Amino acid sequence: MTVTSLPSGSPVPRRSLTRRLLATLAAAALAIGLAAPAAATAATQTPAPSAEATTPTLAASPAGNGILRPGDALAVLATLANPGEVTIPSSSATLSIGTAPLADDAALTRWLGGDATGVTLQQIATGTLDAVAPAAQTSVSFTVAGTDPALAGRGAGVYPVLAQTSGGASVQAPTVVVIPADGAATPLAVVVPITAAPRTRGLLTASELADLTAVDGPLSAQLDAVDGSLATLAVDPAIPAAIRVLGSSAPPTAVAWLQRLLALPNDRFALQFGDADLSAQIHAGLPAPLAPTSLQSYMAAADFLQAESSVTTPSPAASPDPGQPAFPDLAALLDIGDADQAVFWPATGSVDSSVVTALGALGTDTAAARVLVASSNLTGDPPTANATVGGVATPVYDAQVSAALTTAAGENDTARRGAALAAASGHLAFARTGAADRPVLAVLDRGTDRSRVSLRATLGAVASAPGYIPSTLAGIAGAARAEVALGEGSSNAARAAELSGLLSDEATIDRFATILDQPELLTGRERAEVLQVLSVAWTGDAARQAVADHRAATQTTLDSVGILSSDFRLVSSSAPLRPWVRNDLPWPVSVVLRSQPDDARLRVQASTPIDAQAAANTRVEVPVEARIANGEVDVAMQLYSPTGEPIGARQSVQVEVRAEWESIGLIIIIVLVVIFLGIGVLRTIGRRRRARAAEAQPELGASASGSSASGASASGASAAEANAPQDPALPEPEQENPA
Repeated sequence: MTVTSLPSGSPVPRRSLTRRLLATLAAAALAIGLAAPAAATAATQTPAPSAEATTPTLAASPAGNGILRPGDALAVLATLANPGEVTIPSSSATLSIGTAPLADDAALTRWLGGDATGVTLQQIATGTLDAVAPAAQTSVSFTVAGTDPALAGRGAGVYPVLAQTSGGASVQAPTVVVIPADGAATPLAVVVPITAAPRTRGLLTASELADLTAVDGPLSAQLDAVDGSLATLAVDPAIPAAIRVLGSSAPPTAVAWLQRLLALPNDRFALQFGDADLSAQIHAGLPAPLAPTSLQSYMAAADFLQAESSVTTPSPAASPDPGQPAFPDLAALLDIGDADQAVFWPATGSVDSSVVTALGALGTDTAAARVLVASSNLTGDPPTANATVGGVATPVYDAQVSAALTTAAGENDTARRGAALAAASGHLAFARTGAADRPVLAVLDRGTDRSRVSLRATLGAVASAPGYIPSTLAGIAGAARAEVALGEGSSNAARAAELSGLLSDEATIDRFATILDQPELLTGRERAEVLQVLSVAWTGDAARQAVADHRAATQTTLDSVGILSSDFRLVSSSAPLRPWVRNDLPWPVSVVLRSQPDDARLRVQASTPIDAQAAANTRVEVPVEARIANGEVDVAMQLYSPTGEPIGARQSVQVEVRAEWESIGLIIIIVLVVIFLGIGVLRTIGRRRRARAAEAQPELGASASGSSASGASASGASAAEANAPQDPALPEPEQENPA
């Protein structure tokens, strides 16, 4: 809650009975606590936890952005904030003003920084600040009449003002008031960036765009603030591109935002894609800044089936085939409207002669290069906003004015925003030249956490600055230029080294992308992400983390295509190896699988072309033939792109070879058995034939001895046969029938 006290000398109203009673009880409780005996304290070995003491802050905000015209009353709002965890008691407050104006801009900077050397103050008002609860704030308003002797009769100048408290919290808040001087108006131009928060993805998503371009979104706030002003817009072309790549699926609020941007009459120029750090690129050894190469990977065919997109300027070329998508080209995607060309805005404080020389070479006969430089980069005070370095146009913006305006634009607290605007008024008073041919340039440096109210208030303060006339960057370009000298820029060697690593990864992605029919789907996305990671808005640890995250994502992309396989047993003389090709990319790829065994016992097809499906595993058959040998053979497998670039990790598969010796041996045994059986049968048949022949030969001899002897010997033979013993194995002779 804001509590306002009356000026010093005015009667102070009495507090209500309830508040006085509560205050009395609180004081009594505090007294009891202080009067507790020491013995009781000693008895408690473990002290009670106490809240961490945090220093309170005091902000002093002069009314009217610190502009005090002769005869006007001086009104200053002092706000005490308590970020701690204990209540700050009520305290008195005073307001003082310097007896003499500050000498120059350097003296103003010292005063605002807390250095009161050489400053004499006189108290002009007093007040009271109520007690402040934790995480709360309270205010007191000082008002001094314009007829007060402390203000009457003061000449033009920038006067130091100090608000301070005593009692519950003793803090100070230096600020200034400006009594404007008469004279000719000086042209004042201001550059306002139209950017989004930094990111590692190449483009904003549809959901992010919907949030940013909503009625209360940051991008809508930026356009609301510049609408109706003469501010020159520095537009990040990645924002219009993010809307256009969505085609018919772009959020309606984003489409309306883009149409509104294109319709604004403000002068404008394009920042680097993603507001990439120009100085870091030059310091890394690049001859020219990087630029996007393709955004095709962010576009879907279904979103571009219409003949013309309402968010594309100029219109995309008509598709030669009816029913086919008509994609806009890169220039159409990045278009920001009618813009000045070859205007470059490096990060504040990062410019040196090498940056100016490299960027100056990018100008053309029709559009000479202009490089915005902060006055803090010069070795001396700039005589004008228009300057040159080595023949290159270098519009110089006032670093002190710009810093104060940037602080005010990002401050949502009314008191602190007013203090920043008062500081800006003081710096503008010292920057004023009082001549139409010596303009002043200021910038609102990059920032995204800016409310609509803060931006409007800041640009309103610029437009109403006394002694100035609003102008544009192009409007002051015709003023006379003076040669200036640049000091050493804040070169960040670590940032340049990080960029070298990013460029090395990008070269690897370029080679990897040859597995695609459209390599730009990968290479364009990689370039867009590199530029986003190089955004000026990335600083400190956040910048290093962004680089690390992107490099990790790049490695994931390089590992997205590989071989899935396991050991294999060859159960026949020829059978295919059947590994899988894993493809995690959203597009089909063409690769070649090369296989190489480490032993001659196995013959493997050396190269196998593969067309792997998108986001799927594809089965591959690699013909294998075993030679007459057994054992285990390691087969090395590696994927290559059609141009011969290795893809993924090398895999080794162990193949167990069984060249069918068992089958061959069984066949031989069977053949031998058949042969032996055949030989045995043949020998048996021959033996029987010989036996029969031997039996037939005695019978033939007996019949040849003559029939004459048969009669004579018949009786003897009969007798002999009768007397001879009978062979039991032979059958008995048949008896002759006696009949």
